[in-house]
Amino acid sequence: MARKTARESILQEKTVKAPKVKVRSDKRFKALKNVSVISVILVVSICIVFNLIVDLTLDKKLTFDTTSVKQNSITVLSESYLEDLDKKVEIIGLFDRNDTSIEWRDYFLPILDDYEAKADGMIDLKYIDPDVDPFILTQLDPNNVYNLQKYTYIVKCGDILVPVNPYSCFEYDSDMLYYYGVYKPVGNQIENTFTGYIRYVTSGRPLHAYYLNGHDLPSHTNLDNILLSLGMVSSELSIGSDSAKIPDDCELLIILDPKSDITITEKEVIKSYIDNSGKILLVNDFDKENTLDFTNLNEVTLRMGVTLEQGIIHENDITRLYTASDPYTSIASVDDKYAQAIGLQLDLYNENCRYLKIASDRPSEVYVSPLVVTSGSASVDFQNAQIDAAVSAGTYPVILMSVDATNADAPACMIIVGTSAFTSDSYYSTRTLNDNNAVFVRRMIGDICEISIEKTIPTKTIPSYALSKPLSSSSATMWSVIVMTIIPLGCLICGIYTYRRRRHL
Repeated sequence: MARKTARESILQEKTVKAPKVKVRSDKRFKALKNVSVISVILVVSICIVFNLIVDLTLDKKLTFDTTSVKQNSITVLSESYLEDLDKKVEIIGLFDRNDTSIEWRDYFLPILDDYEAKADGMIDLKYIDPDVDPFILTQLDPNNVYNLQKYTYIVKCGDILVPVNPYSCFEYDSDMLYYYGVYKPVGNQIENTFTGYIRYVTSGRPLHAYYLNGHDLPSHTNLDNILLSLGMVSSELSIGSDSAKIPDDCELLIILDPKSDITITEKEVIKSYIDNSGKILLVNDFDKENTLDFTNLNEVTLRMGVTLEQGIIHENDITRLYTASDPYTSIASVDDKYAQAIGLQLDLYNENCRYLKIASDRPSEVYVSPLVVTSGSASVDFQNAQIDAAVSAGTYPVILMSVDATNADAPACMIIVGTSAFTSDSYYSTRTLNDNNAVFVRRMIGDICEISIEKTIPTKTIPSYALSKPLSSSSATMWSVIVMTIIPLGCLICGIYTYRRRRHL
């Protein structure tokens, strides 16, 4: 019999099936997977619940201010005042707290939260949007005395309330405003403003200062802030009508650098105010462009033993000149007697100072004394070459204080300032409330209004994020290539290398 070929033998062989092998699955993997998923869900849930609890209970107490000038927290001065609060204060923001379109929002929210957190329950901070609750404005101001508007704050204690315009809480770059009409904030006075208003609404006797309106009244934002640091609020007052009078709550009448003489009616009202133990701050510098003789205003000052002369102080001591080429801009100093009385000796900026003359025929009950003076080498340049024979080189007053002691229990007082350097916004635009001039004005007003003087709350400088040296075009191109090409490519290469090394693990 012929043998079968190998091919035929293979074709005729029956296919033999391999026996099935039962593979046992590792149940530990499934168990570990379930434990991992449940653990992740449990940890996330715990974190969410813990975060909600902390947010509702300790959120404001566990907030940390990491800004360089502590813009988001109050200073020790405000904290000490809050510790002594014995009356509940409401701070109400008339807008939606979550409205991120408000440009000043992020400056106010954190620091006001800090007020509430550190007041031990004595400050109630809340936000009410008048669009949602239109009756809130009527509830706060039933007689529409304050003309309350949306996007403002209200500081309220009992029946006393004060509206706060957020834009008035900033200092602005005067050059940017003058040349470009742009309001660029360079510092904020939020803490000084709110602490001052809290002091005002909680005081037993609210203090009020009034500016004489009209006569080209200049802006007075920084002087307002100085007054606020004393717990005194301010507003403008018109007394041009025959029935006008100084309000009974006037603690201080401010006649701020008028560019025209006061009227006869205003003169009589002010003199009557002096006769009733009034207190006045008069600022009247020498304007080379304005040769006006302040006849009516001079009658008011003469009532207090001082005349406003048509002359400007000329500083001849070169060591006291602020600018070597300008004898009308100098460094004045506190008079020695007053410096001893207040324990404060300062160098003070002085410019375009009017010659203030102490009248020889003043009433016997009127006492005039210098508060700030020039060096002993100063002289006076008169308008239109007018000469005063009594004037020679010597020490001249920059600020005078006149007291009428006719009523010994409540003497009338007038402070006459011959320069606007102590009060003008243009001067303070590059300085703060810790500037020597501001410190002195604050102390001076505190003295005549019998207000206890505490340290001032410093202005908080707003940092500038502008590059001090702009990048050149080649440097900008190089950094663009690095950021947009090299860094992403490096990350991609690292990812590929890591993947190739670990994919078989």
